[in-house]
Amino acid sequence: MQDPKNKVKLALIACGFILLLLLPFALMRETTPVATMSKDDTINPYPAPSDEASALVQKAAENYFYREFKQGADNYRKAIAIYESRNDYPHVAKTYHSLGDLYVWAHQPEEAEKNYQLAADFHEQVKNPMGKAESLMEIGEIYKKAERFEEAESWYLKSLVALEGMEPNRVHGQVQEARGHNHWANNKLTEAIDAFTEAKKVYSGLHYNLGVEHITNVIFRLEHNKERMHKHAVREGAFENEYRHEREQEPAPAPPQSH
Repeated sequence: MQDPKNKVKLALIACGFILLLLLPFALMRETTPVATMSKDDTINPYPAPSDEASALVQKAAENYFYREFKQGADNYRKAIAIYESRNDYPHVAKTYHSLGDLYVWAHQPEEAEKNYQLAADFHEQVKNPMGKAESLMEIGEIYKKAERFEEAESWYLKSLVALEGMEPNRVHGQVQEARGHNHWANNKLTEAIDAFTEAKKVYSGLHYNLGVEHITNVIFRLEHNKERMHKHAVREGAFENEYRHEREQEPAPAPPQSH
């Protein structure tokens, strides 16, 4: 039988050997810095534009991405002031529209509506009916999300009035599709199908096959399963109210492009 003293001695030797093996790793852990993530200075790999107004718009887009809404709004306004001093009203209109987009994501619908209306006014001034129609349509979207469906419809109709006399274009289709979603949310299924059918006609004429396929599917679901909501709307933000929780969990949107 082995002497107990020898057992203790062997145990101490084994422990010492294990400690010697672990010591280098412990020292390495103490001396090796832990990598930390830091906010990237820019989401844009390209240098800032040399034009001051364009650089402000780019910076505002970065603020938008990082949900720095106040800073983004300030930079958009500074850019607008510069564009106005140059009488560059097309860029004024586009930047007001971007400011409206920012306020939508900042959950400030009144400010969003105000800036979309300014965008529409400047688009009208520079004779850009499609731009005006898009801005008016976005006001309709604000009211739809607030479940003020009749007011939303009135803004969609104003958008269509802005397009009168023009050949059918993508904005026609988008407005009719938005009207369809609005009527659907308001449980006016006949009107919803009529609006979606108009959108389908426009998309078909433009050879926008993805849009045609999507709208065909939406109409089919409405006609055959009127209780079911369709998740895959072409327009961003469709069925906002039904999927509000999922939307709140999404990351911030990609920033708008610099103008």
